[in-house]
Amino acid sequence: MPDLFADPIAYQDTMGRWSVRLAPLLVEFAKVGDGGRLLDVGCGTGSLTRTLAGMTRRATIVGIDPVTTFVEYARGQVTDARVSFDVGDAQALPYPTASFDGVLSCLVFHFIPDAPRAAGEVRRVTRPGGTVAVCTWDGRGLESAALFWDAAAETDPAVEAKRRRPLGAPGQLAALWQSAGFRDVEESSLEITMDYASFEDYWRPALNGVGPIGAYGAALPPAQRDALKSRLEARLRPRGAPGPFPLRPKALAARGLA
Repeated sequence: MPDLFADPIAYQDTMGRWSVRLAPLLVEFAKVGDGGRLLDVGCGTGSLTRTLAGMTRRATIVGIDPVTTFVEYARGQVTDARVSFDVGDAQALPYPTASFDGVLSCLVFHFIPDAPRAAGEVRRVTRPGGTVAVCTWDGRGLESAALFWDAAAETDPAVEAKRRRPLGAPGQLAALWQSAGFRDVEESSLEITMDYASFEDYWRPALNGVGPIGAYGAALPPAQRDALKSRLEARLRPRGAPGPFPLRPKALAARGLA
């Protein structure tokens, strides 16, 4: 993960500006109470943590992420006294057992090397009866990524291996939560709108080295990169490119009780 996610400003341009739209939907789906301690696992640049602070009045919120630069950025963005941030690994959370009343995680679990271990850690640090909710992008429902990989696959057969991520199909998050021992597990779909100001607004993050798409685009030779850009713009013209256009990605969410 640190190799793909190190620059918080580039991440904000790539996905942070969209995760802040997804975060309120996850909080509503989670139905966490306004009180006690809440944990944001894989807080990144702080979108979900900041949303939790804005949607609660009494809760104490902790965000944790393995990338130090992201945690430093989040600390600079969230000044609420109820919020704190730690650097740490979801696979070995540095907190006592049953120390949180609710745990949430947004767009992280599909990047965790040992997701079952992380799910077990999340359950360990949640008090009995506490709510735990997680979301990942729907593998085929994330239009922005699907369009990119489909266009790249026209000339690069190796793309299929790069585009696949775990926990991106219906039922997989619920199965993970059930195997971790959570009760009353429910799964749902969350949908937001990505409003791009132009095709360049869509294309620019594909070159910044952040995430699988950014790393792939940045590594392409110039001629291949230009050809991919042309194919993508042609695919997006029916949506409005090169001017403004929207995409409507879907995320998968699961909720359970510890």
